[in-house]
Amino acid sequence: MAGDPHATTADPAAHGAADAAAHGGEAGSAFPPFDPSLFASQLFWFVITFGALYFVLSRVVLPKVAAVQANRAGTIKTDLDEAAQKSAAAEQARADMEKAVAKARAEARAMVDAARADVMAKLTAEQEAADQRLAKRIAEAEAKVDAERKKALAEVPGIAEALAREIADRIAPANVAPRQRAAGEA
Repeated sequence: MAGDPHATTADPAAHGAADAAAHGGEAGSAFPPFDPSLFASQLFWFVITFGALYFVLSRVVLPKVAAVQANRAGTIKTDLDEAAQKSAAAEQARADMEKAVAKARAEARAMVDAARADVMAKLTAEQEAADQRLAKRIAEAEAKVDAERKKALAEVPGIAEALAREIADRIAPANVAPRQRAAGEA
């Protein structure tokens, strides 16, 4: 188990040497990014990696992102324009509807007023006709009453005379009977 870094050994110094060998360095060496002897190679690989990353981003990723952003901005602008047009159309439709409702109300009011005037004219005409029929009936009734009164007044002297005889006969019935006998004998 000489190659196993985690193997247990009796010597602690051997253990420290095995750990250092397993991690690729000496026991007393510094952390590699801070090791000044490795700065040149680190800077070289940093420039190569950064250049490759910049090339990939500038030629592949960023154009796609820019295209997506442009497409999205165009879609948003189109949607906003359509929304503005639809909003204007809805506002126009609302205004047209309000005008139509106002016109319909005015027409309905005119129809109601015309119907009311027509009904009032018919009622007035019917009232006048009823008044004329009533006046005619009243005139006929007055003429009938007047004729009956004249007829009754014409009969009053005869009734008065008959009444006077009857009263006279009741007051003096004894005087009339002998006279009638005398008149009958003569």
